[in-house]
Amino acid sequence: MLVLKDFLLLSFDVMDKLKKILFLPGWYPNRTHLSVGSFVRSHAEAVNELVSVDVFHVCGDEELKMIYSFEKTKVNDVNTYILYYRKSKSKHVISQFVKAFLYVFGQFYGYYKYRRIAPKPDFFHVHVLTRAAILPYVLKLFSSNIKYFITEHWSRYLPQDNSYQGFLRKRFTKSVVSKSRGITAVSENLKFHMSRHGLEHQNFTVISNVTESRFFESSKAVRTVENHFVHVSNFAANCKNVIGIIDAFEIIKNKGYVFSLTMVGDGTDHEAAFKYVKEKDLKEVNFTGFLYGKDVVGEIEKATALVLFSNYENQPVVITESLSLGVPVIATKVGGIPEMINETNGILVESNDVDALANALKQIIKKEKVFDSEKIRTAAAQKFKGEVIARQFVDFYRAGGVEI
Repeated sequence: MLVLKDFLLLSFDVMDKLKKILFLPGWYPNRTHLSVGSFVRSHAEAVNELVSVDVFHVCGDEELKMIYSFEKTKVNDVNTYILYYRKSKSKHVISQFVKAFLYVFGQFYGYYKYRRIAPKPDFFHVHVLTRAAILPYVLKLFSSNIKYFITEHWSRYLPQDNSYQGFLRKRFTKSVVSKSRGITAVSENLKFHMSRHGLEHQNFTVISNVTESRFFESSKAVRTVENHFVHVSNFAANCKNVIGIIDAFEIIKNKGYVFSLTMVGDGTDHEAAFKYVKEKDLKEVNFTGFLYGKDVVGEIEKATALVLFSNYENQPVVITESLSLGVPVIATKVGGIPEMINETNGILVESNDVDALANALKQIIKKEKVFDSEKIRTAAAQKFKGEVIARQFVDFYRAGGVEI
């Protein structure tokens, strides 16, 4: 027999499912990029446990022969609708204009296609400003009943990135935010810098990224290699500073310390990092290339620690994943990282301070710093599990005047 508490929770969930949210992400996993925007999909899957969520995404495909292609899939119980448009490989200004037109028109054409097979959503939830918000913003101009919320993940507002530029872009973004029912950022640092740009709202809160359930479900690994480290990123030189990581490991090698390092990922600067390791003759370092899903889990859970040496960040999902596996993190004091890492789960160093990073690695190797893996996992579950984040979003929607 269900106790009263369980009955009330069950009733709450049933009532929530009567609502329909349409997620409108600027980034989302698709057939051209399997991992882009995976953190948005994790949000969708988490919220879908309490409130019914559909996803509608518009993205370009350089290999598409027709102008548009509309596809429906179902991933982890979330109905996903993607409109692909033919994306030119040319960088010519006219091609860029055509691409922008196809994207904007595609939002309305794709929504029309969506509405022919799905009921009208109760409200929209935009992920990543600004173009993904064009559809609900325009619809709201014609009907005051249109409601939309916003979640921002992008680091472009940070001074180190500084790609939030242009008078028209800023003016339109402010208008989009002001007409929304609320906005969330994934870190206090991002919220601060958005506010610094004048993006304010009375319903503005911080809701973290979600760690996929596979990271919590993974069994504790037997670490057969002592002092094994892992780095996971897109290898972007301006942000991830992979060269600095390699330099730090060269320092500790020259001091006689034994270690191994696995570098996971790819990107435009991946080849440069690979060649740099060859030049340094660091045989302890190996590269896996792009990995996804359980393969990433497998690499992180084998590690003594995850290493990030970024020049700027927002809230790296790989850190939430590492902590959820009970693996401590060495990272820089940038963006939202200090909100995640403390003396119980890792070591923070200054950005670009290679000597400080080498010293942190030495502390781990010499066991001057020892961490409790199970405590790290438990604390991460309280912050990053899907059900925790989903409840926070329900509260956020309610604060925006939506009855759930």
